[in-house]
Amino acid sequence: TDAVPSTEESGSKGQFVALKVLRLMRVIRLLKLARHSDQLMIIVNVLKKSLNELSILVLLWMIGIVTFGSIIYYADNNEDVSSGDGEESDLKSIMMGCWWAVVTMSTVGYGDIVPKTGAGKVLGSVVVFLSMIFLALPMTIIVSKFSSCYDDLKYQDEDDRFYETSDDEDDDDPAGFSNHKA
Repeated sequence: TDAVPSTEESGSKGQFVALKVLRLMRVIRLLKLARHSDQLMIIVNVLKKSLNELSILVLLWMIGIVTFGSIIYYADNNEDVSSGDGEESDLKSIMMGCWWAVVTMSTVGYGDIVPKTGAGKVLGSVVVFLSMIFLALPMTIIVSKFSSCYDDLKYQDEDDRFYETSDDEDDDDPAGFSNHKA
């Protein structure tokens, strides 16, 4: 009888889901306010302009996850190489190796899955080093696009201020023969 939830329990779970959805709607409403912030619009524009580079980064990251996940699985489960203390490997499948690669390449390092053999530990060190380089490489592209978007916004603000002051000076020209943008 305990395996089947009562109607009261399932009804309260539905209420909690509704509250979570309402909470999510509040976050989405905050995102709509981002349109009015120049700084947040710069970030959105940089992400739009860097979409190709970021998609290549994600693709290469996925290839690295599958590659290093497979290699660490075989390196840590090689029976010819003993870990010295007789411990069994945490890496029971290639998918667990891929999870290890995700955690290691993103430099999070939970520690829930660790290589036990010497070869696995050396490979782990190499993966950490390569992933730091890998994550740093596209930053130059993104920073240059951020700089260009920021300069565009700065020049746009300067132009807006220039034309605002020009409009004030045109009050002396009742015929409207001034030479500026409308």
